[in-house]
Amino acid sequence: MSCGGCCPDRPIVTDEVCLNWEFNCDGTDRTIWEADGNVIKPFGTVTVLVENSCDGVEVRVNDTLIATLKEGQSFSKTFHSLKKVAIKCKTALKTTETPVTSTGICCGKLCMTVHYKKC
Repeated sequence: MSCGGCCPDRPIVTDEVCLNWEFNCDGTDRTIWEADGNVIKPFGTVTVLVENSCDGVEVRVNDTLIATLKEGQSFSKTFHSLKKVAIKCKTALKTTETPVTSTGICCGKLCMTVHYKKC
């Protein structure tokens, strides 16, 4: 059975996602955004800004490493498929000259423009 042109397509919805994130620099991957299961083919632009970091921040989109950023850096890219965005605050390496006594804090912002169709 074919619908042909009897029904209009579902409209594309656009959401703006803006959030601050803050984590310990302990090397743990943390999901900061995940697509709702009731949306169809989310896509859009992801921007990550690192305001403070211990030894860099790894940004993963859909479980793929897309950027490693230092304090003051940002990254922006448009993706044709968005399922999840994760952040890993890398732990500063211990050396004999600079021993690390605490894990520290990294923080920044996530800004996204996400387009999708709702079921």
